Amino acid sequence: MKHILALFIILSILSCESKEQKKERILKEFEKEAKELQKNQIDFSLNARPRYFSAKTTNGTVFNSQNYKDKNLVVFIYDKSYLKKSESYDMAEEFNTLYTKYKNDTYFIGIVEGFIEDEKELKNYLSHSQVLFEQIDNTKSYSKSEKLNYNLFCSPAKVLIGTNGKVIHSSCGGGNNMMIEQKLDSIRAIVK
Repeated sequence: MKHILALFIILSILSCESKEQKKERILKEFEKEAKELQKNQIDFSLNARPRYFSAKTTNGTVFNSQNYKDKNLVVFIYDKSYLKKSESYDMAEEFNTLYTKYKNDTYFIGIVEGFIEDEKELKNYLSHSQVLFEQIDNTKSYSKSEKLNYNLFCSPAKVLIGTNGKVIHSSCGGGNNMMIEQKLDSIRAIVK
């Protein structure tokens, strides 16, 4: 009986909440969620120092960016749909060209994102892919959320983190590698 009375009192209080109070409560909840997201966000902006992150790759190993401290690291971020070649764009070929040319001077990781119905769908995309470097599964579905939270919302994206831990290149879009190649060429010149 006490539980029913307590429930009735709580429901009465909630029903008495004014529209303004409700609006304020929802806003505070939203701000709290936004702060939590920001706290865990990886900053891939130019000149930023991204926090270390780790996640499981599509082949089952764990990638940890801290293992690449004091090394150059290229991070490609792309929607799963780019794994399949289209009539106008072959992302895998573009990124593989960079990987093949610079893999001796720089480390590479891909982050696959997007919504998938189930794991079978992602496996289908990956089986059509000819990507040569490891990839992190950052897709989401009805039953799983993204593992990594970062501040880039374009696809495909190219990020180069230098040996000092700072982002020295961050760009969006495919088909133009001139700027990142210039940065990678300057790294190659320093390494040799």
